[in-house]
Amino acid sequence: MGEAENLFLVIMAGGSGTRFWPKSTARKPKQLLSFGKRDGESGKAESESPSLLGMTLARFDGIVPRDQRLIVTTKLLGDAVAGQAAGATVLQEPQGRNTAPCIYWAAREIAKRDPRGVMLVMPADHYIAFPERFRETVRQAARWAATHDDLVALGVKPARPETGYGYLRIAPGVLGEKGCRKVEAFVEKPALEKAREFVSSGRYLWNGGMFLWRAEVILAAFDRHMPEMEKAWTQAQGEIGEAYPRMTATSIDYGVMEKADNVVSFPLDCGWDDVGSWTSLEGLADALGARHEAGTVVGGEALSIDASGNIVDVPGKVAALLGVKDLIIVQQGEVLLVADKNRAQDIKLIVEQVKLQKPHLA
Repeated sequence: MGEAENLFLVIMAGGSGTRFWPKSTARKPKQLLSFGKRDGESGKAESESPSLLGMTLARFDGIVPRDQRLIVTTKLLGDAVAGQAAGATVLQEPQGRNTAPCIYWAAREIAKRDPRGVMLVMPADHYIAFPERFRETVRQAARWAATHDDLVALGVKPARPETGYGYLRIAPGVLGEKGCRKVEAFVEKPALEKAREFVSSGRYLWNGGMFLWRAEVILAAFDRHMPEMEKAWTQAQGEIGEAYPRMTATSIDYGVMEKADNVVSFPLDCGWDDVGSWTSLEGLADALGARHEAGTVVGGEALSIDASGNIVDVPGKVAALLGVKDLIIVQQGEVLLVADKNRAQDIKLIVEQVKLQKPHLA
């Protein structure tokens, strides 16, 4: 499948990425940043490495024409996103309302062009180690979505018992097309013991928030499960500034997918990672060319004696580490972050304090 007339790409790129502060800020969140000395998907040098958004767009070269790509982001990020997405339509949300409203808006825009257009809905900030495997699964799922009235969720084959992701419970048996499985339930983030059970059972996939469906199919699902969305759209006569505040602020999972009975999945086995926090870079150290005796060095250089397990990003500088382990050390502008690696998920708490005391640094 080459570029197809009825394929549309929708990238959700409005997140703030607070767990990557101070490298990521409100004006330049993680999807607009590049990580590592080498880009695992293209092998380019650090100075040429694309951002996570750029890598996401590149995955669909040869599959989706540039003029059939839509990126949903915030007004604050609109110009920066447009600068990295030549030829794409940038939809600027008047306010953040989670993923259901942004997908509804994108579906409406695509339906104007082609109600039977197949939407590929993707986050902007994931990492794929084996992009061709990813593209092959996307092609299979797109063919299914074009010919079936189903909502397709791309589930990731779990590489470990992960407590930070939601899961898809899939039914036994394959539905015609190679790998297609019925989704029985969306499962919340589990405790570790339950996650181990999920992985060993072989019936669970990570929910990566990647979807495919025809525009008319997802709009029908909204009408069935969230009728208030169509009401808000109609009352505002499609004027997004008026419609958006009236739309329910919730995720597409809660609003539609968990309620729908026509959800199927195609399992992904492509070295996927959601790049959710500084510690997620450790699993990508080899691909990013960032492995070091002191830990993971994604920017700048490190000299070390008796140091291990650290995560270092000090662009243009040298970090000298002596007898320390399991730290996150990040320098960006006038900010130096030093954190316990085990508190990586709590960096957002620092960001909240920064917003109050040093808002220009958030």
